[in-house]
Amino acid sequence: MIRVHVFREGMELSDVPVADLSEVRQERGSLVWADVADPTPDELAQMGEEFSIHPLALEDIRDSGQRPKVDEYPDQVVLLAYAVEASRKGERCRLLEVDMVAGQNYLVTFHGGQPIDPEMIVRRVKAHPELAEQGGGFLLYLELDKLVDTYFPALDSIADRVEDLEEAVFAGRTEVQNELFDLRKDLVAIRRVAGPLRDAMIVLLRRDLGLFDREARRYLQDIYDHLVRIVESVEDYQDLAAGALEANLVVVSNKVNVVARNLAAYAAIFAVVTMISGIYGMNFAHMPELGWRFGYGWSLGLMAVGAGALFVYFKRKGWL
Repeated sequence: MIRVHVFREGMELSDVPVADLSEVRQERGSLVWADVADPTPDELAQMGEEFSIHPLALEDIRDSGQRPKVDEYPDQVVLLAYAVEASRKGERCRLLEVDMVAGQNYLVTFHGGQPIDPEMIVRRVKAHPELAEQGGGFLLYLELDKLVDTYFPALDSIADRVEDLEEAVFAGRTEVQNELFDLRKDLVAIRRVAGPLRDAMIVLLRRDLGLFDREARRYLQDIYDHLVRIVESVEDYQDLAAGALEANLVVVSNKVNVVARNLAAYAAIFAVVTMISGIYGMNFAHMPELGWRFGYGWSLGLMAVGAGALFVYFKRKGWL
């Protein structure tokens, strides 16, 4: 589905056909944003024709799941990035790819759903017509700004998960290992897209692409700072998750050691009983106790005293 937004002097024009976009974007003072959700091959080809998108760029857009990057083509820049959908209870974070093609006075976005509310961007364009005069670079900044903002709720959710898992580990719950592994997978997934996106921002800031003046670079620098914060936060949470996992393994190991120690103590207690019963169960002809009237009670009492003495000893040692 293709949604077209055309701005001129801070006003949005309505009912602009897709087939006229190549002409509209040639008009002086026009700012065009085409948002394509779940693009079909025909829609990709149509956008490629209307905005003269390079075939290699169209191939990258068609093949989803690529690493975030910036590619420079004649008169346009292609940026592959990701938004993050915060995890819900029992679910993991989702990465939503957003591919952007920016030119002097246009932006084309491709995505598989609706990671960014288009109305928010439309309102900001109308609210700042003086910034909109900077063209496609301003639209690219707005899209990137909203896209990077999706990382913070996801990180807040991860922070809560880390805190809950740490409390569970130190409370002695050993069944949290799967949750810890899911958490680490989410952190790795976010780092895989946030790190390259930060590097892509360096390219936008340092290379003269003809889309951003000095004022626009200040806005891009703000996005870069946010990405640095995001990557550092992910690294911090990875360290905390690794520490919680190690602590969980220590707790599990301690519990296993306690169980093994208890079993060893009980085995020693029953070894005394087994030894005494084994001695009196040999039935040799010349065993004085076999003919003794109180021999049976004697053997039971000996077992009880021996087992009780060992039980008291292991109890004082803390093994039971």
